[in-house]
Amino acid sequence: MSIKRRDGESYLAYAKRITNGKADGTLDIDYVEWGSALIDKEYSSDNFRKSFYVISEMLKNIDIEVEDNFTEDDLLRELEQKKIELQKEKVKFQDQRNAFNKLIRERARQEEINEIIVQNINNNLPKLNYIHKEVVPTDNDLMVSLNDIHYGIWIDNAWNTYNSDVCRDMFEEYLDKIIQIQKRHNSQNCYVCANGDLISGISHKVIQLENKENVVQQLMGVSELISDFLYELSQHFDNVIFSSVAGNHSRLDKKDDSPKDERLDDLVEFYLKARLQNVKNIHINDDKLDTSIYLLNIRGKNYLNSHGDYDDSNYKVLSLVSMVDKPVYAVCLGHKHRNKSDYIQNIKLIMAGSFQSTDSYCVQKRIVGQPQQLVCVCDENGIVCSYDINFKK
Repeated sequence: MSIKRRDGESYLAYAKRITNGKADGTLDIDYVEWGSALIDKEYSSDNFRKSFYVISEMLKNIDIEVEDNFTEDDLLRELEQKKIELQKEKVKFQDQRNAFNKLIRERARQEEINEIIVQNINNNLPKLNYIHKEVVPTDNDLMVSLNDIHYGIWIDNAWNTYNSDVCRDMFEEYLDKIIQIQKRHNSQNCYVCANGDLISGISHKVIQLENKENVVQQLMGVSELISDFLYELSQHFDNVIFSSVAGNHSRLDKKDDSPKDERLDDLVEFYLKARLQNVKNIHINDDKLDTSIYLLNIRGKNYLNSHGDYDDSNYKVLSLVSMVDKPVYAVCLGHKHRNKSDYIQNIKLIMAGSFQSTDSYCVQKRIVGQPQQLVCVCDENGIVCSYDINFKK
């Protein structure tokens, strides 16, 4: 190995080239000319001749020393380093290929479920037609929770019995109470807020054991149940607005292994749009800040909605509010399976319960709850009053 010039040629080779290989004292050019060619500076012939032989001997010694020190081990180390770099690039390529294949599988699975849903609607279900009923404009609307249905789970213990049939009975009971409240307050519009965990899902092994239906059956069952629910409400309100976010139970895998935006609850919206497309006063709200957050404006007040699994403290709730560039009147959550009304700073906190109530997890944690939902009467000043809807056991 030789010390190189900037153009890659060794100084010794360069010196020999410009002297036609004669580095023995017999030169074809004058030393003054050679000095000008090498370093672009004129020296006397005698001075440059003496300097040349000193530099020439130094360069020879440097070349010999470098070549002696660059051993076979150095070559092996350099080859090993190149091998490591090649292996790293190979791993990067494999990771990219695996990520791409995973994305394709997920897209294919979602498209398959979409096709099943559309086929079922087109072939097996009667068309829902719009029947307009005149509603006199009033000064208030209803905000109706539809949280934590956990459709598909089967619970039978000393404190609770819950399954798909019980869930349908609860929906019918809920409809009766909503219509009573609507008549009491002459409410004009109905905002249905489905804030997560519409299905039981398959995210945990214990849940899989308690499920009576697979996830496709869960999605189809709860989607048809909600479509019937909205259709009946449309007969009593001027407009019915349905909004939803995904919950933690609709993940396809464990929390750390599941992407944030891959939630089966989102397919319910797809179903409802297709099923209720002919009902003109039902509106499926897909205007979201994120798959886990949406903002609802009722009579001029902004209600920020989320499932609540990311917002499990006062600090997190205030952080959620800070993410919105509009003034927030209230934050509406689910997840905790209980009704609650409170204030955090100047922000009203509304929490709605669940349909399923006490399951095996609750028994292990020594928690017993009441199946319940929440209905709020809202006007231009915010929430006028709220109703705890406690279902019959």
